[in-house]
Amino acid sequence: MNLHMYFFLLVLFLLLSLGLLWRLCWLPLQSSHSQAGKRRTLVHRLLKPRTPLDCPICCLNSSGVRPTSAPVRPWSEVKSRRGAPKRIHTEGFACPNQQCPYFGITDSRIHALVGDGKHGRAEQIQTFRCQACHITFTARYNTPLYCLKTPSQQIAMVLSALAEGLDASAAERAFGYRQVRHVTR
Repeated sequence: MNLHMYFFLLVLFLLLSLGLLWRLCWLPLQSSHSQAGKRRTLVHRLLKPRTPLDCPICCLNSSGVRPTSAPVRPWSEVKSRRGAPKRIHTEGFACPNQQCPYFGITDSRIHALVGDGKHGRAEQIQTFRCQACHITFTARYNTPLYCLKTPSQQIAMVLSALAEGLDASAAERAFGYRQVRHVTR
């Protein structure tokens, strides 16, 4: 009988502690819901087009066909004249974002690319940033060296040995690098 009494008290104690825990956790949640209703909600304002070319409705012809795309304005005309000038030579690089108006434009007088620092331990790899869409990418983007940590000089040495006729398994033994079968990205 004594064992049944201890078991009953243990179950009663557990139920009381669970009730207290539930009450302590439940009350702050209820007060936060009432405070959330008092907060002011953000009003999303519609953007006002500055020119007829900015408005998609104005760009439509009476036939409903979109006219040919207007030439992209150079970024130097769009941005403010204040701020630091470009210090990194960006000719030959283009924004990789397909939704960006400067996508694929490699002319440095038109595109919005600026240097955004360098990274890498073995060699410094230039990073670029598009000021129009804020995408960052490296100078090695869309090249076989993209995402590799091996220095490019060592890769060139292995590739030249392979071009001379060295077997891939012999190159693995000689240089200590394994051949990657497939890359999943």
